[in-house]
Amino acid sequence: MHTPQTPALTTRSFVSSPSCGWAAQEGDGKEAAKAGDEAAEAPEAGPVPAPEELEAEVARLRGELEGERKAAAEAKDRLMRTLADMENLRQRTQRQIAETKQFAVQSVVKSFVEVVDNLERAIESVPLAELEAEAEAVDRAKALKLLKSLHDGVVLTESITLKLLEKEGVTRYDPLGQPFDPNLHNAMFNVPAAAANSEPGLVAVVVKKGYLLHDRPVRAADVGVAQ
Repeated sequence: MHTPQTPALTTRSFVSSPSCGWAAQEGDGKEAAKAGDEAAEAPEAGPVPAPEELEAEVARLRGELEGERKAAAEAKDRLMRTLADMENLRQRTQRQIAETKQFAVQSVVKSFVEVVDNLERAIESVPLAELEAEAEAVDRAKALKLLKSLHDGVVLTESITLKLLEKEGVTRYDPLGQPFDPNLHNAMFNVPAAAANSEPGLVAVVVKKGYLLHDRPVRAADVGVAQ
């Protein structure tokens, strides 16, 4: 008797069917979770501003830009004015310096004009005709009077000149009898101490007096030193 055979079920066919369903469900779950995370991380879109608001914002920014441009133009104008003032000041200062250098001695020259006037008067005090006269025709008393007038004029001129020099800080010194100082004296020659009635090392003879400018020698005195 023939017995019908039942088809055998393999383990693979038994297991594969449920596992496929589980895998599909698991994949769908992961994709849903990933989509949820992406949705959570994405920023929320804000409300779209109205056209009127955009126009107002643009107008405000344009106003600020125009204000900044105006401020920059004013700053540039102030800068250009300052530069022009500085240039004018520089040129004016240069002119003043040049004039100062050119006319620095004006007061000194004006003062020494008086010296020239006194010298002229001293020369005029002795008429040229008197100098050309014969010796026998010269009146001694008159000649002495003219000579005294000339001497007084020269002395007055010297006095005025020294005062003018002192006004400018220049003083004259006479080193006679003082110890020899190479900074103030220029030794021209030596003089025997006994003949000069002086001690060795002292100034015995003054050929030219010296001059100081604010305590600094501008011309040393020419002297003879006792030895």
